[in-house]
Amino acid sequence: MIVIMLDEIIKALLDGSSKVRCECDSTLFFREDVVEFLFILQKGQIALTRHMEDGNELVLCRAVGPCILAEASVYSKLYHCDAVALSECELRKVSKNDFISLLASSPALANSWSAHLAQSLQAARQHSEILRLKKVRDRIDAWSEMNGGELPPKGQWKGLAAQIGVSVEALYRELATRDV
Repeated sequence: MIVIMLDEIIKALLDGSSKVRCECDSTLFFREDVVEFLFILQKGQIALTRHMEDGNELVLCRAVGPCILAEASVYSKLYHCDAVALSECELRKVSKNDFISLLASSPALANSWSAHLAQSLQAARQHSEILRLKKVRDRIDAWSEMNGGELPPKGQWKGLAAQIGVSVEALYRELATRDV
């Protein structure tokens, strides 16, 4: 049901949107940039990241298209994270003000948007549950359980390490003890 709602939201947003392309490793927006647009990731992967005071990078979300990026930013003046392309990406952008007007004029769309935000909140809570776990093996197991029981392919393990808040070396050490 939630996927259908997201599809309805994306379909409604495509009218009046414009195309955006991002190359791998490019940044779509930076933390503290003014929020002017809502972005729809159609193809590719983007990480929403925050750089911590200790120099580490925390992955807040690893978005895979089709999806809406940084949904909560619609209600903020500034972005609270960076959006970095993990692959070549195709996106659409919609004016934040146009989107808010669309929600105000369509109760059904506003309801779908609320349901989508609730699902995003649940995912964020699951992510925080993973980050509170002390052992690397427990973080891997929890991430795997929340993502269909499988780990990403070997070429994406660095991203997994960032997403679960462990060093790449610690992740590799733990995975070396498993039949992966």
